[in-house]
Amino acid sequence: MNPALPKGWGRERRKGGVKKRAKLIIFFILAITGLLALKFITARPVSRPGFSAIKGVQKTVVKAAPVKREDLSLILSYAASLKAKDEVNVFSKVTGKLAQYLLNEGDSIEKGQVLALVDRDETGLKYELAKIESPISGIVGRTLLDKGANVIPAVGINSGTPLAVIVHMQEMSVRLYAPEQDIPYLKKGLKAKIQVDAYPEDSFEGEVSKVSEVVDSETRTLPIEITIPNKNHRLKSGLFCRVEIIALEHKDVLALKQDAVVREQNENYVFVAEDHTARKRRVTLGLRDDSRIEVLEGLKESEMVIVFGQQGLKDGATVEIKEE
Repeated sequence: MNPALPKGWGRERRKGGVKKRAKLIIFFILAITGLLALKFITARPVSRPGFSAIKGVQKTVVKAAPVKREDLSLILSYAASLKAKDEVNVFSKVTGKLAQYLLNEGDSIEKGQVLALVDRDETGLKYELAKIESPISGIVGRTLLDKGANVIPAVGINSGTPLAVIVHMQEMSVRLYAPEQDIPYLKKGLKAKIQVDAYPEDSFEGEVSKVSEVVDSETRTLPIEITIPNKNHRLKSGLFCRVEIIALEHKDVLALKQDAVVREQNENYVFVAEDHTARKRRVTLGLRDDSRIEVLEGLKESEMVIVFGQQGLKDGATVEIKEE
């Protein structure tokens, strides 16, 4: 032992060396463990929404549905009010006061039958009561005056005082104003379905009976009229109604969901799922209804078309298919 060194210094130095070696070993073990863990983590496929990692390949998860044959219709929808096909206001031909009605609301009346009597009521003169006749056959829809009320005839541009409304209830009509984009599809004879809140479970069949040849220059709409049979008189004038006109019908055509179509540079495309590969294909489309669209060219029956997840998809992409 070197007498110049403090007692025990050699042992302390040896102990310090052992501790340093131990620390270095621990550091190397931790470093190697960290590297192995990092390699393991980075080697695993990243899990992202819409992707499925299968055998190390990223597959976009999509939904697909087969192309089917269906019946498609183009339906034009409107809202309007019902009125009797023939509905007229009855006026007196003389001035006076209403003496009495000879018929009540709801009574049938023939053309020329007396509906009411009017007292001319001119001072110093005695007249027979004036007879007010119905101009059409039908039903007394409403009586509009009370006994003794003043009666003024309709003369020239003066509106006069109507005594009653006569309606022919065997047929009802709906007058509509169709927008410009609907004009190419409208013609006489088209079938229509009418629904009213009074009978929510029922629908009534009608037909387009008139189509004007002149478009309203202010509203850019085309006047049309629909006639509805009403033998049981269930429909009443003034009822609010919803009208659906069946403008076109294509039977047994290839169709798919409109959501499947991708529009690019004025062309229509879909992605067809072939095994686990998405193939981009251009298609020619036809009639559209609420959610379906006719396929004229580009697809065959039963081919699986991607209807969800196709946005941003590339031709040849690997996909995992889930049927709807």
